[in-house]
Amino acid sequence: MSRSYHPYTIAILKYLSRRAEDTMSQTRGSCCPSLSAKDFYNYVFRLLKQELIEKTGSKIKITEDGRSLLGRLAPERDGVWKLVIFDIPEKYKYVRSVLRNKLKQLHFKKWQNSIWVTPFALDKEIEQELADLGKKYFVRLIKTADINNTQDLEKMFP
Repeated sequence: MSRSYHPYTIAILKYLSRRAEDTMSQTRGSCCPSLSAKDFYNYVFRLLKQELIEKTGSKIKITEDGRSLLGRLAPERDGVWKLVIFDIPEKYKYVRSVLRNKLKQLHFKKWQNSIWVTPFALDKEIEQELADLGKKYFVRLIKTADINNTQDLEKMFP
């Protein structure tokens, strides 16, 4: 199971993802002005230690690992619906269970039995994992911007 991250950690990563780099004081002032300096530097230190951000002189910036994590923690809509359809036999129910849990972590929601949907962008690695599963089990990833009625889907993703 993946670990949880504090909302300030996500806020710092989001802020840095929109900039090439910034100083720590600018980041704190723009991103987390209500956070004490000590607490802010503790969050930054943890992010540095996890190599989710890097420091060069007085400037900090998000790393590729940080961008990847941010994409999983706070995904953004990309205008394309992703549907995962699967029909995994009962004798492989463990695989089916693992797949469902993974889809939940990726912000998919169950639309119908064995049909899961999300409006959020997916990493290439995730798409490759689903393609690999499709070679062994009946698992398909469908990407579309054209669904005739999305009102029920939109309600699932406020």
